Amino acid sequence: MQNEKKNLLSVSDNGINALTLIGEPATGKDFLKAEAFLKLNYGTEYPEEKFQMLWEMLVEEKWTAEQLMRTTKWFLKNKRYPNWTIADWFDYGVKLYPGSWYLANIAKGIPDKDMEAYRVNGVVLWKLNDGEVLPFERVK
Repeated sequence: MQNEKKNLLSVSDNGINALTLIGEPATGKDFLKAEAFLKLNYGTEYPEEKFQMLWEMLVEEKWTAEQLMRTTKWFLKNKRYPNWTIADWFDYGVKLYPGSWYLANIAKGIPDKDMEAYRVNGVVLWKLNDGEVLPFERVK
């Protein structure tokens, strides 16, 4: 927990994907569920090696079950064709940014009402008010 808080305190202006902070690591059961959704949605059989490479990369990146499920749902809604690549899986995320990001956006003229803040392990982080709901304490 202390290392996670330290990592949050050092969030750069590039932000951190909030989905990596939610829940437990993805398991084999989670991967099989996502794989089944993809096959059903696209009506296509894929080489098992393609899924094996994808799942290995997601494990290396320490994806959570929540991150996998939200990304899978986003994927099904936005990727129209069955010929996806592994890189496509890294297109989605919910970014949280430090206070300096908030101040920079205020200076650019983005209205305060268009941004929201969450307290994550005692650290206040910001994001655009984009309709994505996060399971952290909402500060603003």
